[in-house]
Order: sequence, then structure tokens, then C-alpha cells
Amino acid sequence: MRRSLRLAPILVAAWTVAGAGGGDERTAPDGEWNLLLVTLDTVRADALGVNGNAAAATPRLDALAASGVNFTRARSPVPLTLPAHASLLTGNLPPLHGVRDNGSYRLSDEELTLTELLRQRGYRTAAFVGSFVLDRRFGLAQGFETYDDRTWSEPAELESLEAERRGEEVYAAFARWLGGYSGAQPFFAWIHLYDPHAPYVPPEPFASRFADDPYAGEVAYTDRVLGSILDAVAARGLAGRTVVAVVGDHGEGLGEHRESTHSLLIYNSTLHVPMIVAAPGRIPAGRRVDRLTRTLDLAPTLLDYLGVATALGEARSLRAWIEPETETRGGEPDPVYSESLYAWLHLGWSPLRGLETERYRLIEAPRPELYDVVADPGETVDLAAERPDDLRRLRRRLAELEEAFPPPVVAAVRRELDGETAARLRSLGYLSTAAPAGRADVAIDPKETIETWERIQQGIALFGRGRHAEAAALFESVLETGGPLPLAHEYLGASYMALERWEEALDAYRRALAAGVDSVRLRLDLARLALGRGEVEEARRELERALALDAASVEALHLSADLERRAGRAARAERLYRRALEINPDYLYSWNGLGMLAAGRGDGEAALTAFRRAVAIAPGAAEPTFNLAVQLERMGRLGQARAVYRRVIELTAGEAQSEPRHRAAVDALARLGARSMPPSDREEHR
Repeated sequence: MRRSLRLAPILVAAWTVAGAGGGDERTAPDGEWNLLLVTLDTVRADALGVNGNAAAATPRLDALAASGVNFTRARSPVPLTLPAHASLLTGNLPPLHGVRDNGSYRLSDEELTLTELLRQRGYRTAAFVGSFVLDRRFGLAQGFETYDDRTWSEPAELESLEAERRGEEVYAAFARWLGGYSGAQPFFAWIHLYDPHAPYVPPEPFASRFADDPYAGEVAYTDRVLGSILDAVAARGLAGRTVVAVVGDHGEGLGEHRESTHSLLIYNSTLHVPMIVAAPGRIPAGRRVDRLTRTLDLAPTLLDYLGVATALGEARSLRAWIEPETETRGGEPDPVYSESLYAWLHLGWSPLRGLETERYRLIEAPRPELYDVVADPGETVDLAAERPDDLRRLRRRLAELEEAFPPPVVAAVRRELDGETAARLRSLGYLSTAAPAGRADVAIDPKETIETWERIQQGIALFGRGRHAEAAALFESVLETGGPLPLAHEYLGASYMALERWEEALDAYRRALAAGVDSVRLRLDLARLALGRGEVEEARRELERALALDAASVEALHLSADLERRAGRAARAERLYRRALEINPDYLYSWNGLGMLAAGRGDGEAALTAFRRAVAIAPGAAEPTFNLAVQLERMGRLGQARAVYRRVIELTAGEAQSEPRHRAAVDALARLGARSMPPSDREEHR
């Protein structure tokens, strides 16, 4: 049973006219409105021109706000992408929906989502996401007929490279879907644009125009992509019957409170986000809501305007504040809860929680803070010592609120990461690991140790740019400061692994274990190190430890299957490969392993099926492509084999070890001559 808990004017005209010009000027009745939800990753509220930034280049966002309602004090509950989106889609706070971090949590199927409500009412549902952080395996795909999360294009990206796609690629995927939309049923489309996330590398002309502020360049580029999305909807004649909502998932520190990015602290620099809703003829134009609001209240607000329903989670509709002249309810804003468990999970420091009212903001930490957010919206003057009564009152309200929450971390089911997941998250600066149980020092206040965190961030940036030696040196120096610091331990080991400095990697992981840090990622690397030394049984034991930590680790299953296959235990190997593919159907390495098993037992058609599936998933993957060519040759399909071998040569051009072997295979086929080809292949080859 699903759980539902209760606790620029010219451009505006262009959008409206374009919608009318498509031949559909009518205002849709209840139940026929489409919903377009665009989430902007890492966009601060003050990055928009409409919110007072004179230097911003956000004409489409500004115009959208002018055509609808702009919530000027919207707050995200958490400065992390996955839990923030989970709150958006469920109307629940992170402690209630259980997703507390990126990567290591999954939204439960028991949670009721906005998507499911609309799907139940006949909506076509589709999502197009720009980052692996929102991959379907983390639970947000429930209710979507289409969930386009293919955020990689080359096989190497499965392991360590970019795990995101540009906004224009996300837009293109949406445009293809919209082109096939019949219009017979209303739609709900969610588009996630990730570009403003660090590192900030905007494309031209924004890179040159914003050379001194690349973050602003990324936001400007995102604004242009949003314009393309709106224009595509208008071109189909759907603007007059579509509710459009744009909201940020979290902000970015940009140096405020000494935090350069986000995740660790919970000041409003990373929680204050843009939130805009517009619908011609449905939502009043030019409205501002300057009262404190929550992003998790967006979903019931949208349902209200769709004429579908308003109840979702513990959130409530904000329509009363958009149309105070026609609505009677409203009342005082709900206090805004916020949290970050990032410091606890990744660094062994104290978690942070916060509570904000219309006037004051509490940050609960080893040294609590109190801010007057009306007089001091930048949270620069801590009033905790001056106003002890207000501090006690807010701490008491927070404690009362938290009484309804399950215990943090312990009650929520965390999942360890397979290697592909860890590599992708690592490439984004996220590497989820378990804090050392019983070893975290909750007396360590993250704001007091922000310099250590910033050094870790520098190391992560170096790692992401492939400067692994510098990253290793920096992580070594960070670990000299003491404390468990699981994140630094894991990045240190990963840096040495990337450098192929095997003994130093082994030493780094042994030090991590001694500090109480343990994870699937660590055990997988120890297994690889054991294999490099020829210690197969030790590798097997490490993989067993990895699977004991998480029986659903895709990479541990796959590597275990490889060991079983090489040991001649084909039946067990196949079970492990198939288990890995149940969890991640696109794990091409396990498809390749199944192909090798089938080839070994002489089942040529099954081998071809498996190799072709691997190649279809990643056309740039040389190993399964080569295996496909070999299998085709073995089965006498020489024309097809020759074509695939040539593709392999293209993929491995310049590789000293691979290319000569592949060219030799092609030359051997050429010597056979066309006369040796089966008739079907001869015809195809012509």
C-alpha cells in the first residue's frame, strides 16, 4: 500500500502567441491540462534577473515569472540532488521519504509520487534527466512510462568519466518524445537540467561572455535551453493548456560561509532556490509570493491547478497565497525544515538540521546558530547568544517536529554502490560511503572544519581532472589532520588505483579499514589488487565480503561471475551474471560474460545475442565488439565478421596492444577470400 503522510514582457507575449499560433487558443478545463516540470540543478534564487540580479542573462526565466507567479522565498529541504527531487515528487521531507543522500539511498516503491497520481488519472508520463544521480535505480522512475536517464555516450563513462549530459541533449530527448505525443491524453513531462553543477564549463558563446563568472554562464545557457523547451511546447499548440513549473533543487555556496559548492552546510545560499509557476488563463500573471515557502509544496499546488487533487505527502497547496482574493484558507507558512547528513555519512562529523520561520532561522549543530532572516537574509550575524529565548523556542519546535521522524540513517535502508555507480558519482564529486559505525565524532561541527572540507573538495576536483598524483598528495595531507574522514580515505585509495601504484593503494585501504572505514567500493578494489598479485582465493574472499555488505552490488556480482567462469563453474557464473543484469540491465560487461559462457558451451546463437546486446548498449565498447566479430567468424558468417572487425579497428586505432591483433584477424579473413563465404554472406558483402 502506498504511503501518504500528512504532517520580459516581449518574451511573455512570444510564448503566448506561439501557443495560440499553434491553433489551440482555448483554456483547458480541469483534467485536460498538461504539466511541464523543469528542475534546475544547483541554481540559486539570486542567479535570476527577476530576483534582482542585474548581471544575470535569464530572459526566459524572467519572462516566465512575469507570466505567472514567482515564489521569492522558496526553500529546498536539503542541498543534495536526489533527496531534494524525492521531496519534490512525494511532498515529503527527507526523514519521511527516507532518501537522505545521493547514491546510497533509493526511494521506496511504497512512497506515493506526483507521477503515480497523474498516471492513475490517465496522464502520459515522461522524464528526461541530465545526471546519473537521478538514474532509475534510485527510485524516482516509478510512475513514468518513459524515463530517459541515458546520461552516458561512451563505454568508458560507465567507469570513471562524465556522468551527465548537456541541457541541449536533454532537450533533444524531450523534443523527440514530444514529436510522438498524440495529444489524446494530457501529459506530465519532467525535465532535469544539470549544467549549473560544478565544474562550471559553459559552452560558447556563454564561456566567453561570462569568462569571469562561469557559474553565471552555465545558468545563462540553461535559460536558453529552457527557452527551447517552451518553444517546442508552443510549436505543438500546447502552450494554452500546459501548466509550467520551474524549480531549483538546491543552490550553490559560491564562497558564502566559506562553502564553494554545496552538500555540507545548510545556509540559505544552498537552500534558497527559484520557484516559478505559470499557465495562461489559469494562473494569474505577474504575481509574487514573498512569504516563506517550501519546494515540497509545489506538487500539491500543481495538482490543485490541474484540477486533479491536492493531497500528497505532508505538503499542502500554495494556491491560497497565489490568489488571496479568491481563496479563504492559507494561514501562517509552515516552518521550513532542512537537513544535511553529508558530514556524518562521508566525513564522520555532526549532521546538521535546521528550522526556519518567517522571521528566524535555526541551524542545529554542536554550536547552534540563530539568524534574523528578515533583517539579515545572508545569515551573517549569529544571534544565538543575544536571543537565547528565541533560540530555545526554535530548538524546542525542531525537537517536536523530529519526534515524528524515524531515527536518521539507521531507519532508512542504505544501499552500497556497484562500481559503475560509484565511478559515476565519484566523477561528479559524490562518492557515497558508510560513515564508520560508532566512530563518527558528532561533536565535530562542520562549519568549524570547513577548511578541511574545502581541501577535500580541491582533491575531488583534481581527481576529476585526472590529476591523480596531486589528488593523492592532497588526500594524504588531509588525513594527517586525524578523524575518520571516510570520503578522503576512499578518494586516496582510488587515486592510487588510477595511478597503478598498487602497493600504495593497498596501504591506503588497509589504513581505511584500521580507521573503521569499510565499503563495497573498498572491498572491490582490494579484490582487484589481490587478482593483480595472482591471489585468486584472496580476491574471492574480498568479493564475498563485498556481497556480505550488499548482496545487490552489480560489480561484486559480475567480478564473482568472472572468477566462477574462469574456474569452469559455468552454471554458477551464469546465475551471477544474470543477477547483476536483473539489477542493472545495461551492465554491458555481464552481457559480454554471458556471451563468453555461451560461446564456451557451443551455443553460437545465444553468444551472438549476448554480444549484440552489449554492443547495442555501448557501440563504442571494443571488447564485446571484438567478441561479436570472433563469434561471427566461428559461425562462418565471414562478411558480417569482416565488417565488425573493421569497426573494432576503428575503435582501437592507435592502441599498441589491441590494434595489431584486430588487423591480423581482418587480414586472416581477407586471405580466406570471398569463395569461402557462405552464399548469404557473399550476397551481403556485395
